[in-house]
Amino acid sequence: TETMAARLFGDTNPLGMEVVGIHDIPMTVTGIVKDPTRYSHIQFGALASWSTMVPNVGPLSYNFFNNWLAQTLNTYLLVQENASVPNLEAKFPDFMQRNFPERADSYFLKLKPFTEVYLYSDNIQGNRLFPVGSAKFLKTFSIIALFILLIACVNYVNISTAKATKRAGEVSIRKVMGAKRKQLIFQFVGESVVLTLLASALALLLADISVGYFNELTGKSLAITAAMIPQLAMAVVVILIAVSALSGIYPALVLSSFQPIKVLKSSNRTQTSGSNSRQVLTVVQFAVSIILIAGTLLVSQQLTFLQDKELGFDKDRILVLNTNNDIGNNLEAFRNELESYANVKSVSICQAAIGAGNFGTTIIAEGSDEEMSVQSFRVDHNFLKTYGIEIVEGREFDPTVPPQQGNLIVNEKFVELAGWDDPLQRKVRFSAEGPQYPVIGVAKNFHYNNPDKWALDPVVMFIFPTNYYNASIKIGSGDIQQTLGDIENLWNKYESRFPFDYFFVDQWFDSKYKQYQKLLQTVTTFAGISILIACLGLYGLTAFTIEQKTKEIGIRKVFGASVSGLTFMINRRFMLLVLVAFTISSPITYYFIDQWLATFAYQINVGIMPFVVAGLFALFIAVAAVSVQALKAAVANPIKAIGHE
Repeated sequence: TETMAARLFGDTNPLGMEVVGIHDIPMTVTGIVKDPTRYSHIQFGALASWSTMVPNVGPLSYNFFNNWLAQTLNTYLLVQENASVPNLEAKFPDFMQRNFPERADSYFLKLKPFTEVYLYSDNIQGNRLFPVGSAKFLKTFSIIALFILLIACVNYVNISTAKATKRAGEVSIRKVMGAKRKQLIFQFVGESVVLTLLASALALLLADISVGYFNELTGKSLAITAAMIPQLAMAVVVILIAVSALSGIYPALVLSSFQPIKVLKSSNRTQTSGSNSRQVLTVVQFAVSIILIAGTLLVSQQLTFLQDKELGFDKDRILVLNTNNDIGNNLEAFRNELESYANVKSVSICQAAIGAGNFGTTIIAEGSDEEMSVQSFRVDHNFLKTYGIEIVEGREFDPTVPPQQGNLIVNEKFVELAGWDDPLQRKVRFSAEGPQYPVIGVAKNFHYNNPDKWALDPVVMFIFPTNYYNASIKIGSGDIQQTLGDIENLWNKYESRFPFDYFFVDQWFDSKYKQYQKLLQTVTTFAGISILIACLGLYGLTAFTIEQKTKEIGIRKVFGASVSGLTFMINRRFMLLVLVAFTISSPITYYFIDQWLATFAYQINVGIMPFVVAGLFALFIAVAAVSVQALKAAVANPIKAIGHE
């Protein structure tokens, strides 16, 4: 890529020049391409020719790159413009039967449009794609945004219809002077459009100012220039039209429906239409707020549950290094020096590591002719000790037993799926014609991947004499920074080319929850914004409601009504609306949360408390917003209240 060329060669033209590639193989630069767009799931700094890795042809000779059983590659097809994708997929079974008959009944190939891969990759088996997005999160953010827009529209409709009494005379005089109803509707919808356009201009300015904070909150890298993309610009226009129509049509219909004679003859114009609809919209507003509050609480509970879940091994203070290249040629010396450090408790150097090095395969368990899909861990004698994986039956690997004897350790899930009662008397084959390997132990179930996505898999562990890719180092309770420095010095002693690079297993697991932590932060933030908007609308609606009841409040006070009694009278209707909203929102929230939780292998039990807390919080917000206005009206001078009109 252009960036890689600049890093390696500066301003020099690199065409025809050589670089030292993987495994110290010289490679010739034959071209420069543009950097891949960050919106693509294909991310790379350099592209190597396929022939470099073809077995018995290229210098790398990666057998697993040219193996029907391996699932290490992604295949892209550029089809003809008039091609039928279903017809192409229909040819795959015969294609598998001709090339891979032993798996043709269990391996099925599917096509996915390239444009869907970035957001919809969850169902790709053995997905080793480059960084991808999440349609689930995109939908969640979109729903939250629509909720906030809905609350804002409800506010506008409620306040517009509540203010109808002040505009009844204006509308009546316009009608008397010959204005048609459609003209009035056009006027009021036009007002809504103008307000929406002004709000949009302000929103664009605020978005430009706050996009950095939004990116920090969500972990994304959005830019305000993205709004200039034609599809997004069109979406914004559609949203503007929808908001203008949604918030403007109903008030326009209400205001244009006044009958001039009745309005102009009456000195009391408070009994205008729209009271029932305002109550319905207020219920919708509270329902949305309760959904967001309850959803935030339940997302928080699920995330806490996942983070606290028992993994089946000790993940703390385990460091993982990749040991290819120079260190791979000096493994025993490297291991011996590591083990000599006082704060290093155990070292395992093998292909497998938690967070790297395991792969899927199939086996045939004794007592069955059916293949079982398992996770294969090629380990050494220290693997179980380093990770603190418990043996629940049988024994660990014995360093005195030669690796070629092929002893296996399986996990509890394997025994369960195999239907064994006596696993230590059983054997396993890796192919129908292959040799049998005895099971010497059963390990406690442990999670090697994201526990948010994958249920426990059957695992097979065995000693493997080659492929020492990873070093797992269990660090003691001493100064971890000092130990890291010692390990880095040792790395630099043996490794001349690659920089010291590592990860901690506990941090690796925490990184898997990062997207959900970002989701929780985002939902919490925007739930707060929606509640604030709802409070502003409720505050304004209460002000108009109290204004309509000013004389009533004054008369009640003259007859001895207390401040607390008047406050409760005004609050009572809104409290009832919150109760109705709670009744409506609870099953809706439960449904969507249940759908969301279904995407996890492990889930919380959804109890009633998050809904109760959300309902009480919404009630508190409503009472607080209304009480400010109610107290002000209740303590006012009743003489002024009675003479209000």
